[in-house]
Amino acid sequence: MVNDAGTMKIRDAVLVVPGIMGSELIDDESGAMLWGLRDPRWYVSTWTTGRGLRRLALTDDELSGRTGRVRPGKLLSAPAYAPVLRGAEPYTALVRKLQAACVHPCAVAEFPYDWRLPVRHTAQLLADAAERHLRSWRKFGEGHSDAKLIIVAHSMGGLLARHFVEDLGGAAEVRKLTTFGTPYFGAVKAAVILNLGRGAPVPLPRKHLRTLAATLPGVYDLLPRYRCVDEDGGPRLFTEADTVAIGGNADLAALSLGHRWSDTPPPQLRTVVGLNQPTAQSMTIEAGKVNPKNFLRKADGGCEDHSGDGTVFRLSATGFADRPGYLSQQHAALAKAPESLDLAHAILTEQALGPALGAQGIGVDAPDLVAVGQSFTVRVVGSGDAAGLGCRILSAESHEQVARPVFRRQGAEITARALISTPGVYRIDVKQTGASPVSCLLMAAPGDELSLWEE
Repeated sequence: MVNDAGTMKIRDAVLVVPGIMGSELIDDESGAMLWGLRDPRWYVSTWTTGRGLRRLALTDDELSGRTGRVRPGKLLSAPAYAPVLRGAEPYTALVRKLQAACVHPCAVAEFPYDWRLPVRHTAQLLADAAERHLRSWRKFGEGHSDAKLIIVAHSMGGLLARHFVEDLGGAAEVRKLTTFGTPYFGAVKAAVILNLGRGAPVPLPRKHLRTLAATLPGVYDLLPRYRCVDEDGGPRLFTEADTVAIGGNADLAALSLGHRWSDTPPPQLRTVVGLNQPTAQSMTIEAGKVNPKNFLRKADGGCEDHSGDGTVFRLSATGFADRPGYLSQQHAALAKAPESLDLAHAILTEQALGPALGAQGIGVDAPDLVAVGQSFTVRVVGSGDAAGLGCRILSAESHEQVARPVFRRQGAEITARALISTPGVYRIDVKQTGASPVSCLLMAAPGDELSLWEE
């Protein structure tokens, strides 16, 4: 359908599926919010003390399938921080952009879910929600009886959606499936999280992340499923035994690692892939310690850096799909960057997308945790000139600028020094002329609350 302004509007139903940590979680009995609070001080307190995380850990009952103690609320409307993963950005702008592409805002529905639980369990809930939304939309007004479903998913949400399409009969009703930064073949970072603190001291927030993550089937569903473990005989698959060796749970690994995606993706699939960010792609495992590498070993023994979005490396996110779209962006920001929103709109309305985006973009390497009052370094890769770069550090809550570091070239590197004076969650935006900023979250906490922990 084309409206009076000449803009394409679609009549299909649209479902937005967020990534891991992208949904609010609520204690069903008390109504207390367990995840997704807007106050950044909650994240500082929670990750430094660990107290707010205890109710998020899966209980034995939940691991046995008796769920319901925790229920999803809404999609995030404010940033949520986690160490290493950095957390999740709000989905508000994405939902609004998709609503603008539809004949009515009610065509767009959201699917919040308990991201702690196994992907295949939640995929069945997605199938039920998709059927309800499509049925409701077909009854909404006139001219929608032949509508189909369009799914737009970020990160882990793409795994749910693809299970729905490939394994649960969703293909018949899904016209398009678009995923942003989905780790179809897993992410080395998931193994890093399960291994935090083994063999080397780490700050307390990372210890608390490992303690929580070790109980969550959703994290095990993100473990790498490709030849990423470097050994003398060449790269090999990551195994259940590796999971145990690095500190993970054997039963949860066994439930997750057996699944492999088809190398013939569903024809509905379009993938959007983050590019140019320093990203772990392989690893060595030595005495139970994971050593991530920002390259992938080739069959001839050489190395190749495929880059990625800082969490998911490029080849994992393509999922064997044809014509992926590329954006020079970090993982969480793929759900809100202006180019991502434009690309999602274009895919929905079948407008021309133009060339792949982000091929000449920059990458940002910045810490996920910093001590208040102590300077730290932000590094840019992929740019030959510091003069065309700008950097701002903003409060993730108020969007107020708190620092404006200046990039300088020192030898082969382009870096900037920065300092944050108040505890909280912040966003680093690094902008190159002609593109929107590459964005990532970090947390600043008092130095004594980031004291090192060693197993």
